[in-house]
Amino acid sequence: MSMRLSIRVLACLFILLTIPVAAFSAPRTVKPLLPPLEKLPSGVRWYGIYLGGERTGFSKITTTETADGYELTVEASVRMVVMGFSREASSQERYQVNRDLSLRSFQVEEVLDGTPMKLAGSVTPKGVKVSVTSGGTTRDKLLKVKGAIYPQPALNYYPLVKGAIPGGRHRIQMLDVEAIKVKEIAITVTGAETLPDGTRTIRLKNDLYPMVDNDVWVDLEGNTLKESVRDGLVETLAEDEGSARRFIADAALSRRDLILDFSLVRVEPPLANATDLTCLVLEVGGIPTAMPLVQGGGQSATRTDDGRVLFTVEPGNPGASRAEEVAGERFLVPTDRLPVDNPEIRGRVESIVGDETVPRKRVERLVRWVAGYVEDTVTDSPSPLDTLKSRKGNCQSHARLYTTLARAAGIPTRFVSGLVYLEGKGFVYHSWAESIVDGEWLQVDPTFGQVPVDATHVKLVEGESPDELAAIAGVVGKIRARVVEAK
Repeated sequence: MSMRLSIRVLACLFILLTIPVAAFSAPRTVKPLLPPLEKLPSGVRWYGIYLGGERTGFSKITTTETADGYELTVEASVRMVVMGFSREASSQERYQVNRDLSLRSFQVEEVLDGTPMKLAGSVTPKGVKVSVTSGGTTRDKLLKVKGAIYPQPALNYYPLVKGAIPGGRHRIQMLDVEAIKVKEIAITVTGAETLPDGTRTIRLKNDLYPMVDNDVWVDLEGNTLKESVRDGLVETLAEDEGSARRFIADAALSRRDLILDFSLVRVEPPLANATDLTCLVLEVGGIPTAMPLVQGGGQSATRTDDGRVLFTVEPGNPGASRAEEVAGERFLVPTDRLPVDNPEIRGRVESIVGDETVPRKRVERLVRWVAGYVEDTVTDSPSPLDTLKSRKGNCQSHARLYTTLARAAGIPTRFVSGLVYLEGKGFVYHSWAESIVDGEWLQVDPTFGQVPVDATHVKLVEGESPDELAAIAGVVGKIRARVVEAK
């Protein structure tokens, strides 16, 4: 695989929609495999990206019909490592196209190997006008080209629009937003093919990547089901939304390289001495209105008139907890992921807490023991028992082990997730815990050993189950933040 493979292209490997042609050739006597596609399939589709069988990224495409065409939105993140070389990127792209899928305008934000860049532009009679912002400067350029131009998320639809004639070969002009140039792409209709699960498809081939075969399978409605580069070295496979969101939530909370740039929430100016902050007021945009705002543990959250959320975080001033939470037993019981009643867990609690009876000091002992015992890695351990054995795990592993130990010690505790500030970068996704001490929720961080946490811990969800954590995936890559006050 060429290391010139576009990061965003790899992230979109799959989401390619095809377009009208600049040139076409096919045997005159061959009949189309199906009638021309009259309308693009609308909605959201998710894909997993794999390198050598190992998952290395994801992509999501949203197709929305507009009054005069379509809007194609792509969100993706991918990390490729081949023969010792690494390439990482995340992107958010939006294209406005005509009914024939020819490009009108576009907006792109991407981070390629750690370097952010923004592009915006439109198609004019003289060519494609592009504005490029990188390194704090903006420059404009004109890509001189004649004829229709198409965006990359528009490659696989074209043969279906034309009726998918077997052996048909189409040449189009595609805008390459990474290289910031227009290049010619050839798309060939290989023929009809039935997948092992019985799905009828049209198989395509294109030369998107130099000297490398790129095979594509689309269903009869135009949805891409599979894409394979170099005989399966890199594959992009359609998947259900639940699986995709679970992967994104886990990768974001683990701060894996392949999704870190995509999920990072930058603030200007950067926060100084973030771990010393005792109060933070953060204005956040992009949180869905249907997403509940969690309160307590020193945090309050309110929606503004324009749909943003104002978080005020003061961990040293937790305030009164809701009576039903304090009196309830649900923060002491075992769950599928919290083996509170396991003998090994209970034995470990006794050795850590000892004869300490003061609730706050019991919490401190548990938090600091977990922080010192478990090495922080990007991999999540399957259960607290695995974490005890391996002594390694990400923030979820730390928080899950602490929550299990605290409950076993009779301390009502819940697993929470949200944002925390990473010095020199911005806000990243993170998991920690809250324990009831003296009738109030106390936020603690068993990864960083904080009791209470610093004020950059902004809580978004409560609970450790996959379904509860999946809510994180709904905001990853979408939210923007502004610091209103920090002290």
